[in-house]
Amino acid sequence: MFSKDPELDHLARLVHSALIEFHEIEQKKSNPFEGMCYCASVCLKKLVGNKVILWKTRDHNNQFHWWCETPDGEIIDLTSEQYTIHNLPVPSTGRASKLKEQGRVMGFKSYQKKIDKLMEIIDKIYSDRPLTDLGIEKR
Repeated sequence: MFSKDPELDHLARLVHSALIEFHEIEQKKSNPFEGMCYCASVCLKKLVGNKVILWKTRDHNNQFHWWCETPDGEIIDLTSEQYTIHNLPVPSTGRASKLKEQGRVMGFKSYQKKIDKLMEIIDKIYSDRPLTDLGIEKR
């Protein structure tokens, strides 16, 4: 479970499933969650809007790790498994989270391509009720 909020949890699970399907298509890394934290977090943010806030901090490799939090502080880290499978501390819940900074959507084309592909996969998974029916614009 990603969230106590049923709608938020459902949409987080859709993004999580899309990450796995994206990895099956791309297979550039051995772990479907590695290097995808920004894209996954932005996808969830696009789906739920102000229900979540983007956050980032540096991990053990000094790389940014991104996740979402609800305004009441519930952490929704869709890619925490990239750390837990290696028994590494998860930046969104470990000591690194004390140094978190609020993130924002960036305009890099390489990220946007991945986000667009994830949103396409999510729309396909959710084909019985397209995202546009939920008031979510495709970008």
